[in-house]
Amino acid sequence: MPSGQDFGAVVEAAARGEHEALTNLFRAYQPMLLRYLRSQQADVADDVASEVWIAAARRLHAFSGDESGFRRWLFTIARRRLIESRRKQARQRSDVAPPDELDGLEPGWQSERVDPATLVVDQISAQQALEAVVADLTPDQADVVLLRVVAGFDVAEVATVMDRTPESVRVLCHRALRRLRARFPEGVLVE
Repeated sequence: MPSGQDFGAVVEAAARGEHEALTNLFRAYQPMLLRYLRSQQADVADDVASEVWIAAARRLHAFSGDESGFRRWLFTIARRRLIESRRKQARQRSDVAPPDELDGLEPGWQSERVDPATLVVDQISAQQALEAVVADLTPDQADVVLLRVVAGFDVAEVATVMDRTPESVRVLCHRALRRLRARFPEGVLVE
């Protein structure tokens, strides 16, 4: 939120449909929402994020709480919409292209002037790093890690978003960290 603005006043204004207030909420929370959704399922992240904001705008008048509560509420909507999207995709048939058709560097990468290592480093993004970290985790473990790291929630907030007990969130987080520790050599993950 822009400094000096009262969060409650911004939410009330947004609930009344004031464009500037809605814009402030969107700008403040859209980046972390997209990081979370793209880490979960990149191909539908933008669509799901749109659905989240539509749902939030429709129910904003019923929201009551502080900034932390708003983030939990928004990410709860996001998680539920993502689950709905996955269910819908599971019911639809899709033909997947072989990975070797999609992978590879741009044409001409073998040129003497272009260092392949530089191209690879340039193509690595924070999104790819997040995807690599959660690749070997179960969906629930990935959810816990991403909600803790990307959204910045504490255990109780993650439990609320995921509709679980704090103890089960701690167990999921512990198991996820144990898997990550086994997957990555010592010193790769910063604790």
